Amino acid sequence: MKRLFLFFFVILLASCNDFLNKGPLTTLSESSYWQKGSDAEYAVNGLYECFYELDGSGEFKPGGAPYMDLCTDLMYLKAPWEFGFNAFNTGTLTADNGWVADFWKKKYKFIRNCNFFFENVEKVKDQLAEKTYNDYCGQARVIRAFLYLRLVQGFGDVPLITQTLSADEWPARDATDQIMEFIINELDKAISELPEEQSDGAHGRIDKYVAYAYKARAAMHYAGFYGKQDYYQVAADALKEIVKSGKYELFKKDADPVENFTQIFWAANEGTDNKEVIFSYQFMKDKHPNNISTSFAGPGWKGQQAQQNYIDMYECKHGFQAHGISFKEMNEYRNTKMQRSPLEGKCPDYDPQQEFKDRDPRLNATFFNANIYKDDNGVLQKPGEYWAAANRSFAPDWENDCYFFKKLVDPTNFNPVYYYGNSDNNYPLVRYSDMLLLYAEALNETGKTAEAVKYVNMVRERVDMPAIACSDKNEMLEIIKHERKIELMAEHVLVWDYKRWHEYERTMPYGAEFYGYRRETFGQESILMQTKYLTYPQYYLWPIPAVELRNNKNMTQNTGW
Repeated sequence: MKRLFLFFFVILLASCNDFLNKGPLTTLSESSYWQKGSDAEYAVNGLYECFYELDGSGEFKPGGAPYMDLCTDLMYLKAPWEFGFNAFNTGTLTADNGWVADFWKKKYKFIRNCNFFFENVEKVKDQLAEKTYNDYCGQARVIRAFLYLRLVQGFGDVPLITQTLSADEWPARDATDQIMEFIINELDKAISELPEEQSDGAHGRIDKYVAYAYKARAAMHYAGFYGKQDYYQVAADALKEIVKSGKYELFKKDADPVENFTQIFWAANEGTDNKEVIFSYQFMKDKHPNNISTSFAGPGWKGQQAQQNYIDMYECKHGFQAHGISFKEMNEYRNTKMQRSPLEGKCPDYDPQQEFKDRDPRLNATFFNANIYKDDNGVLQKPGEYWAAANRSFAPDWENDCYFFKKLVDPTNFNPVYYYGNSDNNYPLVRYSDMLLLYAEALNETGKTAEAVKYVNMVRERVDMPAIACSDKNEMLEIIKHERKIELMAEHVLVWDYKRWHEYERTMPYGAEFYGYRRETFGQESILMQTKYLTYPQYYLWPIPAVELRNNKNMTQNTGW
């Protein structure tokens, strides 16, 4: 099931000194490689490591957890040293930030490996069946397009390089328009090359529909961030192919809507029976594990936590519309020390001292219930939640004042014993619910709001949330934003959504304060967790790494850095 990583093409992963890894390949020659058809397979397998975007374990070593969605207004990082990009959250980012430099370097390393693949795969073409050759090329094209999409999302204009470079070549930045055209064209070609499905049962291989998914994501970013409105239709057309294929459906295994959402991400539910996961990064216990379960819920860790403003965004079981609560207002910055829950005084079932009661089931599926109460001495107690699947209680560590993750935590990491940092549940890269919500957004942006409602309600119905009704395009966009924030947290999707929505100013204005539990409910004062000092539009694009500017005189810096 997870054999993909047993065949790493280690030679292709060897790094060179400069940012494009463009030195001469002295360890590779025609006599040592590109002799057999299987060499092409191994080369493609090695490229998949580029999808590893977890942090906390060093470069491509076992471990790691998803941190990127911390770059929103919703989450708090208890131990800021765990995430090298946390300077973004505090407004102290510089061009010398090591995480930024590493992000750039890794993407270009794999771009170079993709280019090298295309320059050499012809040597073994006659040893491969035509569909196999096309399949390998299609996979490599999607990977190269993904890498360039990430660079554009992070930095804007970047060098577009489609062949390996000599040591004396120093490229300048190319316009985003040129790069996006390349990305879309590459994905279109990959769609024509790739099969409808791969033999891998755990969704670890790129097929035609993965290519459609990345085409949609690229088009949505281009349309939203750069105002290229025509690309909403490009995205809609790609997403329609995924939806009409009939290959995917929302995961429903249990009568309990909380369990339906929780169990999507368990190792026990990987494989062909889980038709919601379209593409995932593969992990293997002991050999290539992740550290998500330990980082999210392990004793003494619980590094990523939800602030009170995010908890407030979860609707009650009746939905916000039943109580006239504005999705638009909930998508904006709210100081939860100064503002009560939007449900208080409006939802008859809401109890401010029992935040998890009668709420959107995804709240109970995403975070552990701290079960907060004030004892006879006026001290807040947080005994936590007993999770039957893991056969243990999960309570906040003593210093925690926010809500910590259950989502993406695999119970087998705690039951029957606790396996520190050795999770093997795969990490979702493309999920069907994401595609349905993107489709709704693309339809809404192309004037088909009534049709868009259907796909949002499909996602809500899976967790027994009431259907929404909407005929206004602007209101519909706010509903979709809300739904994506609730559905997709910690899947490295929201960080890019916020950029293309231009969501920073309204959610993280300069000096915005974010708090933990709403202690006022218990007669105490909320604790300030973080203050964000981001300036705009500077923070919408990251700085080009300073090391690249020092090495390459043709390189220029983004505005404000």
